[in-house]
Amino acid sequence: MRRAAGLAAALLLLGTGGCGGSAAPAPLVHSPPTAVQFGASVNLLFNGGEVRTAQIEAQLRALRATGANLARTDAPWEVSEPRPPVAGVHHYDWTFDDRVAGALAANGLRWLPIIDYSTPWAQSIPGQDHSPPDSDADYAAYAAAVSARYGPGGAFWREHPRLPALPVLALEIWNEPDAGSFWTPGPDAARYARLYLAARDAVHAVDPGARVLVGGLTDAPTFLPALVAADPSLRSQIDAVAIHPYGATPSAVLARVVQARRALVALGLATIPLYVTEFGWTTSPPGALDWLAPSLRPEYIRATLAALAAAGCGVSAALLYTWFSPARDPANAAEWFGISGSSTDVSAFTAGVRQAERRPVPGQRSSACAS
Repeated sequence: MRRAAGLAAALLLLGTGGCGGSAAPAPLVHSPPTAVQFGASVNLLFNGGEVRTAQIEAQLRALRATGANLARTDAPWEVSEPRPPVAGVHHYDWTFDDRVAGALAANGLRWLPIIDYSTPWAQSIPGQDHSPPDSDADYAAYAAAVSARYGPGGAFWREHPRLPALPVLALEIWNEPDAGSFWTPGPDAARYARLYLAARDAVHAVDPGARVLVGGLTDAPTFLPALVAADPSLRSQIDAVAIHPYGATPSAVLARVVQARRALVALGLATIPLYVTEFGWTTSPPGALDWLAPSLRPEYIRATLAALAAAGCGVSAALLYTWFSPARDPANAAEWFGISGSSTDVSAFTAGVRQAERRPVPGQRSSACAS
């Protein structure tokens, strides 16, 4: 993920008390999304607490005006459960997550939460929030609690009846577990398999219809075979796979999506949906990872969205990284992925979404993923 973590700073938004769990609704079955969804990451609007509420609202309204209907951002475990369970009972402070869910719903955007990372009391390597949790069950309990609160019929919607009900239908389990920068000390397919299965079981216990996503992979053709080899039961227990196919050009992005689809086909998982939960380019500094000249970015964004929709690769969602970034330090590439400050980028994103919505009928395959 081309972003600053910023999760610990989100604690500044919260008080130290007022924690409480929420009861899970009765299990229900709903249909997962059938149409391709389009949107963008909005993590830098919420993480860190530096963006004012009025600015967040304006940014989300502008994102929705493009035709986007999906927004991806963190549901940080460290913020919602800063203290360990007492006598086996979990207590969650939903202040941060409620703020995210409420702001998105009020502006017509459905939340795709990333369940991340290890809260301090659960870190397998003390001081490393990107180390896997020392208890899969505790992480899974939080994932289930997020689904129970924000999924269909969840407590959040009952508590906020005036909000448009746009429940969470999919959750991403971790972010880039195949990258050493987000899985410390290094990628471990067997360890991630256990975490994913625990979280999937827990989420499905409260929402059987939820799509539980393998967290955005940077190298799906390598990690997916290792994942299935580590636990062959995954052949029947993966709901969907999220990927981050960053590339120098739209064709490079599409090529990485094709590679991911072919990896799934080779594993006997041809029907598993793909979620492109990150792609994009920074415009500063020149030469940085994923740098692109500002004059080229608008057309690259439009062309990539259109290609993802038309490729016949089983893409269920495509999200740009990112909608907003602060654009202050020219030497910090993470601050220049955001497109909301550029009218040409926004116009291109809007055109890409509209063109993508006129995609071929579901199941139609172009040459990209035909073989």
